[in-house]
Amino acid sequence: MSELVDARGMACPAPVVKTRDALKGGAREIEVLVDNSTARDNVTRFAASQGCEVTVGEEAECFRLFISRTACAPAEMVEAVTDLDAAGRKTVVVLSSDTMGRGEEELGRILIKAFLNTLTENDPPPWRVVLFNRGVLLAGEGADTVEALAHLGELGVEILVCGTCLDYFGLKEKVAVGTVSNMYDILTTMLAAANSITI
Repeated sequence: MSELVDARGMACPAPVVKTRDALKGGAREIEVLVDNSTARDNVTRFAASQGCEVTVGEEAECFRLFISRTACAPAEMVEAVTDLDAAGRKTVVVLSSDTMGRGEEELGRILIKAFLNTLTENDPPPWRVVLFNRGVLLAGEGADTVEALAHLGELGVEILVCGTCLDYFGLKEKVAVGTVSNMYDILTTMLAAANSITI
């Protein structure tokens, strides 16, 4: 019999945390109920990262995720820290604003664009780029920074875009680049980083 995790109505990152706890508790099959697409995607991505099989069903007012850990690591091995590249590169760039520095906003926008363009030329590139608060605007449709972020993605850099922040700015359906993420993924990324650059 599967374990039920009812995460409806819960804010980020609770659905992922409750799923993680069920896996760490030894559950072999889990049903997770969530009531929004962001939580559905976050839980699905987390479970898949742990080697689990995930099937998603859509009901009238919620999503029902069936998670099977037949291929999962043992419960004591389940962690949220994601895989690194072969060289163990763990530099994370954290952007909490759509400008760089304080003072003139127009200048700040010029600088942040130049920063991202320069970042694409760095060898090696960072492990991940995290966008939260006004930083998520950099990944929105029409932003002149999308091209640089997309280039970073092509270089293997994962772009994590805070889903709660996207909701706040009404941009959930207008993300042009990156993965809509959650605070749990953002926190574990920052904790796993050997080096962190915060703008």
